Amino acid sequence: MHPRCPLLSGRVSTTGVATRSAQSAQRTYATSAPTPAVKNPLQRRRGGDLGSHLPKHVIPKDAYIPAYPYGDHQLFKQANRGLYAHQMIQFGNNVSEKTETKTRRDWKPNVLSKSLYSVALKKRIKLRITAKVLKTMDREGGLDEYLLKDNVARIKELGPMGWALRWTLMQKPEVIERLRGEAAALGLDQAAIDKQWPTPQMMAEQRAARVALAQEVYTGGLENEEFAETEEQEMWDPEDASTPESEPAVTKRGSEAAFEYARAIKAAQRYLNRGMVDSAEEGLKLAFVRAKERADAASRLNQNFTAKVEAQFTPQQLEKIRTKHDLPLAKKMTVALIAYNQIRRQQISEAGGYEAWQAAKGKTDKIAAHAARVEKAGGLEAFQARKKAEYAKLIEEAETASTNAALDPERRSFLEDAIKKADRAIKAKAAGGKNAYVESTLEEFRQGQPSGDLDEIFQASKKEKKAGGDAWGALVNSSNKPAESRPNA
Repeated sequence: MHPRCPLLSGRVSTTGVATRSAQSAQRTYATSAPTPAVKNPLQRRRGGDLGSHLPKHVIPKDAYIPAYPYGDHQLFKQANRGLYAHQMIQFGNNVSEKTETKTRRDWKPNVLSKSLYSVALKKRIKLRITAKVLKTMDREGGLDEYLLKDNVARIKELGPMGWALRWTLMQKPEVIERLRGEAAALGLDQAAIDKQWPTPQMMAEQRAARVALAQEVYTGGLENEEFAETEEQEMWDPEDASTPESEPAVTKRGSEAAFEYARAIKAAQRYLNRGMVDSAEEGLKLAFVRAKERADAASRLNQNFTAKVEAQFTPQQLEKIRTKHDLPLAKKMTVALIAYNQIRRQQISEAGGYEAWQAAKGKTDKIAAHAARVEKAGGLEAFQARKKAEYAKLIEEAETASTNAALDPERRSFLEDAIKKADRAIKAKAAGGKNAYVESTLEEFRQGQPSGDLDEIFQASKKEKKAGGDAWGALVNSSNKPAESRPNA
């Protein structure tokens, strides 16, 4: 029998074969930890890559990137999303040799999808890139060298995508140090280098200085101390004089309501801190009732301050302050207030204190007048109690304005509106703050608008006229106008 035949027949000879003795069928358990499986580094994780290598996830979304100086590509727009180096689709003809027949055709650039490694970003970036740019990149020494080359022709080649990647690279500390070193090797002044390529520490210090400067301008300081000395303007805030900024996401009425709520909350907190009211609710009512008085006081103070600044500072001095603090977009009055506070602080330091400076400037009359009023009232506590009683009487007058026939109609309307706004603000503060106040204000504003769309009204009248009915009657009924306004047929 052939040696392989026993395997096919199932009969295997045991001659010369070592047999293993029978073992116990009882299960045994290992006490040592199993050998961990080696994970394949090339294996993709579960769920796949979330796109962290794509340019849209590499370039910061909330960063301000300067506009590309040469604009977007208008003829071959896919070049705006990759590195194409002026390459674009071209058109021409195929010409036969014998009959010279022309057939239209096109030539498309050789676009590749490559994952290129960035040394500064320490990651790969997947880009659409042409073979020509890839060859240039190999010659330059990599993606970073290609993007960072300071050449007019190279900047034109980059396009919007390359420009954004270049800006992203230039925010890295190692790239900043490299650029600073190259500038120093060329012999540039250190001040110019610090201005053109500031380090992250310098930028953090500049941001901190701007924040401190903004707080100095808007949170009081010396200007508020002077204004707080007069009884008429003691509850004024510099921000009350500003106008609400336009927000594209809300209507004009919503912006006004948000600004109105913010001012009322601040005024109510000041009333409460000074002990003029007993609760935040009373503070809000008083803030809305005295809103017109505070607005008038703010307007007068702004006019006086504007006249004082225009007489004290020249445009050249304000421009010098703007350049010194690097505030190219700041408003004129903001820069003037910075200069005014700086000069005021210097004068106080030279005079030896705030009181000595006031005496030297002859500004003790306001303090003396205020002290006389306090003394006439019987002390500071009595003076504050009298002011608190006046404010309580004002709140009571506003709450009973709807039933008080002795009030002037204009005054009654203003007080009723102020109490209505105060009640809405109190509810909004407990519900959701400014957003709730804006929503309730807009809801009331919409309810006061006439119902019905003009196009729908016109279509209804047109349909009625086509059916042989009364078209004017359809217009009156749709627009909620009284029947007496219908002309005689």
